[in-house]
Amino acid sequence: MRGFAHKIIFALLIPLATLNPCPSAGAQDGSISQGVAFLKSRGPSVTPGESALAALAMLKAGVPTDDPALVQTIQNALSASNSEGYRPARSGGADIYETGIACMMLVNLDPNVYRPMIQSAASYLIAKQKSNGAWDYDGRSGDTGDCSISQYAILGLWEAESAGVRVPPSVWERAARWYMSVQRGGGWNYHPDAPSPPTVSMTAAGTGSLLICKMQLAPYRKRRERTTSPLLVPLVPETDQAEFRVGLTDAQLDQAIGQGITWLARNYRPDQSNLFGPSIFYGLYGCERVGGLGNLAQFGSVDWFRVGAQYITANQTGNGSWNAMFEAVANTSWAVLFLTRATEKTLERIKVERLGSGTLLGGRGLPENLENLTVAQGRVVVRPMNGAIEEMLSILEDPRADEGESALAGLIDRYFTSGPLALKPYKDRFRVLLIEGIPAQRLTAAWALARTGDLDVVPDLIAAIEDRNNEVAATADYGLRLLSRRLDGGGLPAGADDAQKRAAAADWRRWYDSIQPALSVDRANAPDRP
Repeated sequence: MRGFAHKIIFALLIPLATLNPCPSAGAQDGSISQGVAFLKSRGPSVTPGESALAALAMLKAGVPTDDPALVQTIQNALSASNSEGYRPARSGGADIYETGIACMMLVNLDPNVYRPMIQSAASYLIAKQKSNGAWDYDGRSGDTGDCSISQYAILGLWEAESAGVRVPPSVWERAARWYMSVQRGGGWNYHPDAPSPPTVSMTAAGTGSLLICKMQLAPYRKRRERTTSPLLVPLVPETDQAEFRVGLTDAQLDQAIGQGITWLARNYRPDQSNLFGPSIFYGLYGCERVGGLGNLAQFGSVDWFRVGAQYITANQTGNGSWNAMFEAVANTSWAVLFLTRATEKTLERIKVERLGSGTLLGGRGLPENLENLTVAQGRVVVRPMNGAIEEMLSILEDPRADEGESALAGLIDRYFTSGPLALKPYKDRFRVLLIEGIPAQRLTAAWALARTGDLDVVPDLIAAIEDRNNEVAATADYGLRLLSRRLDGGGLPAGADDAQKRAAAADWRRWYDSIQPALSVDRANAPDRP
């Protein structure tokens, strides 16, 4: 991987400390299931804001949208709203939390059905932003702000913009400037005008918010600067906002983000509540966002997910909930959001759903299913990038790149015109992406390796069948069927569980072992290369 996330990982990486074992996937799944059961029992009967948070956690955990308990929880979350749009039930500052979480819930529920309500909720948040760029409790005068409230406003607006609601770029830049102005020693505290020390929770809030602001400002910056390829379609709709000039540089944002991650690397210890703040589970969900947004496997030497998951699974109560300040429903929701890697799921969802629109949302750009990529007369419908495959692959290797859709279209277009020879020289780079990339990158790598036509990629694809992302696993399985010419049969079933993936991988290993003698003969008879 390249780009900012790549630099941060290697800048902070030091020899790994000895860590306690991470809870098994089965243990995590069991904790999630118990947590979801608790949320179903309590979600419909708490405050609307808590109901929205519980519904979001249930959606991220894969609860069907027609589940009766989820439906009742959503109804309670929207109890103050009406046909005119979204309305929060509370005021005074709690309305910002409530509205931001409601935006997240509605986008993850159905961004098309709930588009008017998402729009009204986003407008409410935009109107509540202070002139200094922050959000705050009512009645706090002067140049103040609240790091916690501000992060939930930013989260809600990010999800809303991913659903097609236009957020003025000035909102993102003012928010970023405010967070940067109140950073102290790399960290953030709850109220910057108070003398309290930084905490993990608020430093995660500041770092994650800056990562989002940078991502949302990137399309406007690209319009003013020379892009990687001059042939790329502009990423910003033709509106009066398209001429917005971003004043903050990437270097300024990266410096503040890097300092925040460095602070987290020094202080990420869930067993020490004084470092986290009132609720460790609130803070852990904030750290999950930093890890997902920054594409970070570690904070310094600390495997943040391993350590956090161990703490969460060890502290679940007998009724499936987690308890700390802010009551059980909120803490259980944050714990489930952490264990389900909710931010990674959001990033994967924020892709262009209709290829060829010319607009990328949320700074991402890889389609959900490469097998269903639309082509016409053998060519990709999306306007593909021209130029060297090296350039396209460099963009695809950068998880923050805005030109991913065009680069991917160019790569596939080149395959259709030039065949496997276009991909063969880059097998090793695709192999790295298949192991280290985010799901969208792993999906691309599995697709590309299978199209090289070389059987030496079979072990890589067999390993990818056990990928936790089902799209990656299915793409690897289909690629193996192409290489083996075993196209009969249904392949890996949709929604395959871990046992089914292991069985499929074992089947492919037996097939690959069976052809090894023939491969050895072919290699022995092959002419020497000069």
